[in-house]
Amino acid sequence: MAQLAVFCYNTSMKKLLFLTVSFLLGFSAFAAESEPLLLINPSRETFIHFPTAVLEQAPTVTVFLPEPAVPLRGRYPVVYLLGVGPKAAASAQQALARAQHKAILVGVQTEEKAWEDPEKISTFFGRELLPYIELNYPAIDHPTARGVAAQGAAYSKALAALLQRKDTFARAAVLDGGETPVSLAGASEQLRMWVGGARAQAVVWQQTLLEQGRSYGPGFVLRLEEGKSLPEALDLDYLFAPAAELKVKKLRGEVFPSALPVETQETATLALHAQLSGGKQFDYVPLTLKLSPMYLQWDFVAGTLRPLSGAQPGKVKISAQVDKAAFKGQIKLKK
Repeated sequence: MAQLAVFCYNTSMKKLLFLTVSFLLGFSAFAAESEPLLLINPSRETFIHFPTAVLEQAPTVTVFLPEPAVPLRGRYPVVYLLGVGPKAAASAQQALARAQHKAILVGVQTEEKAWEDPEKISTFFGRELLPYIELNYPAIDHPTARGVAAQGAAYSKALAALLQRKDTFARAAVLDGGETPVSLAGASEQLRMWVGGARAQAVVWQQTLLEQGRSYGPGFVLRLEEGKSLPEALDLDYLFAPAAELKVKKLRGEVFPSALPVETQETATLALHAQLSGGKQFDYVPLTLKLSPMYLQWDFVAGTLRPLSGAQPGKVKISAQVDKAAFKGQIKLKK
């Protein structure tokens, strides 16, 4: 049987015992192929070939710590980052540094095809990864303190499968989650979700959440920005903020330009912003708009207002108003 190689400056016997017992209980065939390593740095611990009897390929698991040294002094929520490995250490530590609500981040990286089997992924988390993390780290043992985050359509499907464990996960973050709707029907009633990335993809997730009766602010928010990795974009302060800080306090709309010639095919861009009671500001995409009078049409995927074909020629002045009670946008048009 292969020997367990450990490189560390300060670790616990529990971690060593867990990995050793894992091999003794049935991972000998796997161990013969590769040497599992536990690499420990001041800010993270990386398990190369994390022992598993569920997945065909053992994943690399990286634990990013919210404090610069162990032992940790408090108890923390945990967010599992699907597809994130040790190379994301710098951006993961930056995410922890800028957050007021600290957390333990756990990156789980393996071959991409492994994420195509949501049932195996869910079993791996439930039977192997979560028990180990919560045994060996000061993790808060409650669904509202457990989050899962994903970037890209493939990982987002796996995230949706994990959210079916409604007694396990009640926090989630999706970045560029794809344009194909993913069911969240079995998710926890306490689910709070941060959705970010490209507008067309974020709108798909917003529609799904609204159809489930999730409310903007307490239930989900949007951040429409592109070009960031998952750790760079992750908003821990929204996921773990007190509920009292999540009510929509102020809404405002921006339209540019503020006037359009109706007889052309020029467009105006509309952006709606929501400020929560805790001070954080997010984006919102109205799926429908009340346009009065009907000189323009609204494309919510593109975020643009376009003149209606056949409208009376002239220049339309545009102003955006928001009905806070109904959380609906209204556009006033005047020639």
